[in-house]
Amino acid sequence: MDIEIKFDESGRIVPFIGGREITMNESPFLIFLATAGMCSAVYVQAFMQQRGMSLAEVKVIQRMDYNQMTNMVGKIDIIVDLPESFPAKYNNAIKNTIAQCPVKRHLAEAPSFNVITNFDKVEA
Repeated sequence: MDIEIKFDESGRIVPFIGGREITMNESPFLIFLATAGMCSAVYVQAFMQQRGMSLAEVKVIQRMDYNQMTNMVGKIDIIVDLPESFPAKYNNAIKNTIAQCPVKRHLAEAPSFNVITNFDKVEA
């Protein structure tokens, strides 16, 4: 399953799947999955802007091994499609920048989850 992250004219970061924009109304789960690519795109955007480089030809693709039987993702690849004019000397630097994305870090070291209702006694 691929989610494509695009930069629109106003600099907004927009996730797409199958050519359609993903919205919360369509699928909160797909938005959740897209956050790794969207977070990476934020870091790519900052990297490029700090160096005065255009985002016009930049695309971020989040490729996932998705198991439809378990509804789980086994692996996520973040593919950054950079323009030919991108300086090769920055290749490792942009990868290191993206590696700092907190969404990626949270997925790699998942927090614990608890479900609590108002009927549960909550300890402070």
